[in-house]
Amino acid sequence: MKLFLLHAIMCCLLVGISAGRVRSDELPTSRKSEASHNIFYVGIGKVDITPTKEVTLAGSPSPKKTSAVGTRLFVKAMVISVGEQKVAIVTLDTLKYFTDYAVEARKHVEATTHIPASNIIISASHTHRGPLWSYYKDRLKTSIGKAVALALNDLTPCRIGTSRGIVEGVSKNRRVIKDGEAWNTWLLKPAERKEFPAAGPVDPEVIVLAAVDQNGKYKAILYNYSCHATNTRDAVISADYPGDVQQYVDKHFDYDVPTLFLPGACGDINPNFNNRHAVFGIRLGKEILESLKNIEYVLQPSLHIECRGKELPSRESPEFKEKEIVRKWPVQLNHYRKSFEDMKKRERPTYKCFFSGIKIGNDFAIVTNPDELFCEIGLSIKKHSPFKHTMVAEQTNGARGYIPSVKAFDSGGYETWYGEHSYLTIRAGDLIEKESIDILKLLKSQ
Repeated sequence: MKLFLLHAIMCCLLVGISAGRVRSDELPTSRKSEASHNIFYVGIGKVDITPTKEVTLAGSPSPKKTSAVGTRLFVKAMVISVGEQKVAIVTLDTLKYFTDYAVEARKHVEATTHIPASNIIISASHTHRGPLWSYYKDRLKTSIGKAVALALNDLTPCRIGTSRGIVEGVSKNRRVIKDGEAWNTWLLKPAERKEFPAAGPVDPEVIVLAAVDQNGKYKAILYNYSCHATNTRDAVISADYPGDVQQYVDKHFDYDVPTLFLPGACGDINPNFNNRHAVFGIRLGKEILESLKNIEYVLQPSLHIECRGKELPSRESPEFKEKEIVRKWPVQLNHYRKSFEDMKKRERPTYKCFFSGIKIGNDFAIVTNPDELFCEIGLSIKKHSPFKHTMVAEQTNGARGYIPSVKAFDSGGYETWYGEHSYLTIRAGDLIEKESIDILKLLKSQ
């Protein structure tokens, strides 16, 4: 009889989630015996960084100016604490956040909150519909510090659970093989884009971590998905699909549930523009909420962090690919010539890259890198991870450009052209994969 009643109650809860807005008394909660023993402390902080005047939108060789706002831009911070151990996960609605700025921001947070810089990750969403960091007076350092401080002051007992879902059809590999060469789909005629095979895979998995407070309310949702944040097509300031996901979640709860986005390995993954703009946020937001039906709570709270700084070599004998650029993207020839020349002037033998790993419980981990990995590299990291759920988060604690696989360099494409967006060794993908897997294995052993 008890099992029947429990099953009936859970069915009602799930119907409540899928049917529309979710009331706080309809949320799934664990048994009291679990809730009293399996507690983390979680806090959330948000700082609005939406521009208040006309700005140049970053992320395009032909940038546009606007003051119109689609969805607002935020710095969001989640602080997780177990005992004396604390970690801060910060997400930025911006194109990228350079390594030197991330180092300074992490030092600032450490000085003001006493959370060690090694326990802080700062991840840019890579939205192409916001201003560059230079728009902000101190390159977002103050806003990041404020968001983490707010989160630290907001710490309350919570359960943490993880889940996963699948969202197919909203993303695509943007490179196809035509006559033995990689072409980006936007450089082809619309009729050609489906004629040629994709140069690589996509990753449809969305991984979710949710914090639930002692009243059974969701305190925050952290999620990881592999697709460029370029779904917004209008010239408006926008957090892109992470902003759309937040709006979808807002519509389905009767209280505030912040969503924090960590971009997965998506250096060669773009939204599927065959869909209407709104489809992406709806499909991804819906799957995130659906996945909460199968949430698995951490039964023994634990928190472990590993942070490493590694020097990665620069590109071997960089060449200006003039013939390829003229053949594929001639209107951008001068842009890429200047990018090549500027990068050569400031070329260094090696570049510092930061890698971090966060283990929460025994079955969940986040591993970060500062690059734009090709999807197949992220998939391989997850395949070889010892954890049940692994978030591979890029554009984190720095920005070191595109990281194609070694074989991708043979077929070319603009992600391989040497310049400000691509300058590390052609072996960088293998080195990052090895470092990431090593971090994950070390965390699993702790």
